[in-house]
Amino acid sequence: MTHPFLALLAERPIRVLWGGLAVSATGSELYRVGAVWLAVGLAGGDASFLLAAQSAATLAAALLGGAIADLLPRRTLIVAANLAGCAVAGLVVAFALGHGLTLPVLVAASVLLAALAGLVSPALTSGVPLLVPDPDRLRAANGLFDATTRTAQVAGPFLAAAWVAVAPAIHLLSLNAVSFLAAAGAVAAVGARLDGHPGQRPARPASVLARLARGAAAAGRCPGTWTILLTTAVRGAAMGLGFTLGVPLLLSGIGNHGPQALAGVAMLLGGYAAGELLGSIAVVLWKPADPWRALFLGYAAIGTGLALLPVPILLLEPAPALLLSSVIAFAGGLGGAAAGVQMLSFLGGRLAADDFAAVLRLRLALVIGSTMLAAAAGPWLFAAIGVPGTIIAAGTLAATAALAGFARRPAP
Repeated sequence: MTHPFLALLAERPIRVLWGGLAVSATGSELYRVGAVWLAVGLAGGDASFLLAAQSAATLAAALLGGAIADLLPRRTLIVAANLAGCAVAGLVVAFALGHGLTLPVLVAASVLLAALAGLVSPALTSGVPLLVPDPDRLRAANGLFDATTRTAQVAGPFLAAAWVAVAPAIHLLSLNAVSFLAAAGAVAAVGARLDGHPGQRPARPASVLARLARGAAAAGRCPGTWTILLTTAVRGAAMGLGFTLGVPLLLSGIGNHGPQALAGVAMLLGGYAAGELLGSIAVVLWKPADPWRALFLGYAAIGTGLALLPVPILLLEPAPALLLSSVIAFAGGLGGAAAGVQMLSFLGGRLAADDFAAVLRLRLALVIGSTMLAAAAGPWLFAAIGVPGTIIAAGTLAATAALAGFARRPAP
């Protein structure tokens, strides 16, 4: 039998959109790695402000973007946002080449790009059912696009490291600018099918407070949901500070911020993403006898892996240290996949569809908000207890929160 992914890609609109989004997802990963690496080189521990600003922009887009998105047809919004992203990334490269890159310029660009991504992502996700209206094929389509994004997360750090070995890191942003054009072209080529019918657009979108209040109320009615939400928020903050920022800072301090150090960053970031990718494929076949405990064991694996991550780097020679830390990161990624799948299954099986969507929006706000606060505290923490200490503390906090949730079983 033909694999569902291949059957979908046989259709030109889906194939065109998938191709553009595959390029765009890879470009986004190149920017993510390149921006943090450049920020660490410019400001050391103060690079935390980059993540804090990105998180604030993403949170604002998540909360306020619905009202903006409802003003424009979906295809127009996505194309315009990608063209704007191309312009922003291109202007940063031009400024860096002409005047030298500074942290404020990089932060400002990252804020704009994060806000644009916050507008585009929901619009694209909600447009997939318009291209694939059949429920059975829609599941496969969502899997195709999710697998593409996860593959880009695996490949992106390694591609960035390979690029920096032969060219300046600033041109990772140039590649990202080109990827925006690929996404805009693909969405434009798909045509008006992405727009749906004008009558389907809400006349009066719910306010930010109304959307969050609905999620909070739905979480309160479903036992265990708030435990999951708060544990996820702690995990998000720990990974943002300890992994996204901590790993580049740790390796740049050891490797003098050269291409070899970035290759080490790629091994750890790519190892975690590979664990999530392979874990997602395997976990869907796993039906644990106790889904609640399986969920929190996944969160505990993330925190434990993060706490252990710097230990080999501090104690061993570089080659075996990076290999062992990559294995630890991979195990953490497996835990992330297990937690993510079980979380969606737990909530999706207990909440009505609209309440489920409201809880997921609340979850996103909590995760981004906690990440923003953790990143804002980053410069102080890195200075007070050091980079390895911050990573270990962040992982320990995440694991402790997970074990607390593990012990707190909700009523049936």
